[in-house]
Amino acid sequence: MSFQGFRAESFQFFRELTLNNHRLWFESQREVYEEFVLTPFAELEQELAPFMLELNGSFKPGDTAEEHLSRIELTGELPPEGPHYKTSLYQFWWNAEIPRLCDGHLHVGIGADAVTLGFSIYDWSYDKGRMREVFKPRLRGHLSLLDDYIKANYLRRGFEFRRFVRGAGRLGLREGEAFPCRGAQWQDTLGWVVSRQIHENSSRLTPGSFVTECKSTFERLYPLYVFSSDMRPDWRDALQV
Repeated sequence: MSFQGFRAESFQFFRELTLNNHRLWFESQREVYEEFVLTPFAELEQELAPFMLELNGSFKPGDTAEEHLSRIELTGELPPEGPHYKTSLYQFWWNAEIPRLCDGHLHVGIGADAVTLGFSIYDWSYDKGRMREVFKPRLRGHLSLLDDYIKANYLRRGFEFRRFVRGAGRLGLREGEAFPCRGAQWQDTLGWVVSRQIHENSSRLTPGSFVTECKSTFERLYPLYVFSSDMRPDWRDALQV
């Protein structure tokens, strides 16, 4: 099953969901969601799987395509009139030997007008999570190495950096300074995201071009996964500037 690409209907689904964010509408559009959102993600997973395994032998495809996808349904107490759904969907790649929320991720996301490619890591209060066990301790001793690598590989290439700390709202997060200059300033970090967008009309979204784009972007972002999540003693080798 080769990747046939995200179609105009894929983006249109999320635009309409933004305006009709309730269960009745979603159920009426479930076939559209499955054909133009879930099916392309399943095809993309199969297309990327050999490359991701070569990148990291623990980046294994799931038994079902849904295992690598974020939940589109919102959880908790929701008002009857909505919103009931997230207005984007993500496919994640991480070390399948540990729970996804404990590890850093490479991801592909789609929303109303663009596809996102990126890396992210969060602290969801797991003591054994890589944010607490690897990323924050490593920042204290090796922030300059990460800083040099970012300057050499991501600036002026369209990547956006976002850092989240504790705040109000459904997830309890707010944006903080994206890249603090001292390791101690990172200790309140609850999430760090590095990503770039490809808008829906870009020629880079044609099926063959987009698969190539995913591979080249993930290869470029992978050293950030290594720095934040890889516990092996030779992790520095991935960040040679």
